[in-house]
Amino acid sequence: MYAATEMWPDIEFAVLALAQFSQDPARTHWEATKCIIRYLKGMRDLELTYGSSNTRIVRYTDADHASQYHRHSISGYTFLVNGGTVSWSSKKQSVMALSTTEAEYVAATHTMKEALWLQ
Repeated sequence: MYAATEMWPDIEFAVLALAQFSQDPARTHWEATKCIIRYLKGMRDLELTYGSSNTRIVRYTDADHASQYHRHSISGYTFLVNGGTVSWSSKKQSVMALSTTEAEYVAATHTMKEALWLQ
């Protein structure tokens, strides 16, 4: 969980999915955990590099609509400064969206709250 929240935003969704089974893990969850660890081992020599030519903040946000078994949408966003990620999130929405548009609105709301804080 620490690696996902503090250093590697690209594994956050996989860690979120596995964390839901921490009370009663099965063999498949252990195998998925080993895949994440192998991925991190292969990525350990890579690092974020910030450029100096562009100082504006770029943001990306997205949401899926009920693609998981729990039927809640997953929201995610990332903010980049000079090409390097400075803030990100990927989490299950607390409300059950009734449409893709509603899921996107919820994701956009969380993204804008973070954008206001970053400013």
